[in-house]
Amino acid sequence: MQDVRRLVGERVQILRKRKGLSQEELAGRIGIETNSLSRLERGAHYPSLETLDRIRVELGVDLANFFDFGDEPSAESLRDFLLRAANKADYPTLIKMAAAVRVILDEQTPA
Repeated sequence: MQDVRRLVGERVQILRKRKGLSQEELAGRIGIETNSLSRLERGAHYPSLETLDRIRVELGVDLANFFDFGDEPSAESLRDFLLRAANKADYPTLIKMAAAVRVILDEQTPA
């Protein structure tokens, strides 16, 4: 089993980035130091339940989704992966990625 601290940290980081918040912004909103949030996201610090709840509320995530560490990757982690891949891709690769996405979306559209 994976380390729960690392799983929680990864989830917080993914959700924070999806909201477009910096570590400084989120830390300020939930009343903790930025370095504490950084350590939490790296899995080096285990926060209190109260801190986790403030993070969850600030990021707008329900409790079940916040702690869902199933074997399947979360929608958030998949979105994060796709965005990171697109941000690193050169133009020809972006063309290929866009074409692949169009094929997938076309397959889902009823004829």
